[in-house]
Amino acid sequence: MGASAEAGKYQVMIKEEDVLAALDKPRAIYSLQQRLDPSNKSTDALQELLMRMRTAGTVKFDIKTGKWRKA
Repeated sequence: MGASAEAGKYQVMIKEEDVLAALDKPRAIYSLQQRLDPSNKSTDALQELLMRMRTAGTVKFDIKTGKWRKA
């Protein structure tokens, strides 16, 4: 029973297409999280995805403003 409860917890997967659609303008991580998955309080999965996307060159992070944007 515990395994199925754990599986339900991670049911919502954030996709790269959804992130790119949410980046219609530069946004901070919390703002992105609220647009993509407001029920999730942790931004860990989103941060990991954004870092992979940054490595691939699809998004950029502005260190001065703390916002992500499309590349």
